[in-house]
Amino acid sequence: MPSLWFIGVSTGQSLINEAFPLWMSDIGRAIRLRGRDVPLGAPTDTYRSLIRELTADDDVLGAVITTHKVAVLREARDLIAGLDPLAAECGEVSAIRRQDGTLTGYARDPLSIGRVVAEIWPDGGDLLCLGAGGSAIALGRHLLSRPEPPRRLTFTDQSEASARHLRAVLEPWAQRRGADLTVRVGTGPWDDLLAAAPPGALIVNATGLGKDRPGSPLSAYAAFPPKAVVWDLNYRGDLAILRQARERDDLTAYDGWNLFCHGWAAALGPILDLTDEAATARRFAELAGPLRNGRR
Repeated sequence: MPSLWFIGVSTGQSLINEAFPLWMSDIGRAIRLRGRDVPLGAPTDTYRSLIRELTADDDVLGAVITTHKVAVLREARDLIAGLDPLAAECGEVSAIRRQDGTLTGYARDPLSIGRVVAEIWPDGGDLLCLGAGGSAIALGRHLLSRPEPPRRLTFTDQSEASARHLRAVLEPWAQRRGADLTVRVGTGPWDDLLAAAPPGALIVNATGLGKDRPGSPLSAYAAFPPKAVVWDLNYRGDLAILRQARERDDLTAYDGWNLFCHGWAAALGPILDLTDEAATARRFAELAGPLRNGRR
């Protein structure tokens, strides 16, 4: 049976291990999912060995990458033969297709994140994104390509290298669209930025806190702006920032469940030649819903 790799931090805890067989049965494919855990901040050799192994394994169709989208491309770019335009622009890969021993990388997050944002925050406004990794870049890239982009986009991260990479990708877009792009580097909590966000802002947790690591990028005393939309990109873990937001009646809060389904559908699209990724994502959510509810 051919296999597909799932590259992340704690892949064994993901609902995808239960959902993937249901999804493959529904689309008529017999494929085995193999989780490959890579710790945060892994050395260069770890990424390069992983991509070399992927290239050499004739039974692997490709890989879906979650946490390490930027790092894989940064550390092993020369081992990936081709990139789609979004991967080249954003400096990340969320999907790799292996065909005849050749790897092609794709950045699918701008598409999947865009599909979710269109549902949960259609009217737009200012953005405060806590985190500046691959998902944050994809979110900024999507919002800056909207007909009416945000007036102000603010990102935070603990890593100056992540901040530099995000600026390099998004600053040209921000300048063309007349948007104010700010990136703050530090350990947080980011209560001051939250307090400065206007009503109706989109507040995003893209740090991984609340999933791979416990906690929140905000303190317990953080004050959310009125009518904000709060989106945690995680769907599992303690989801601390959502618990904070749901204490307020005037906020709308979402976890990462829809992004989980849209993200996998979009990443599998170029690997398995799926024709309608949005419809596939909706079907994936329907099939995996009972599994998710059973975990609560």
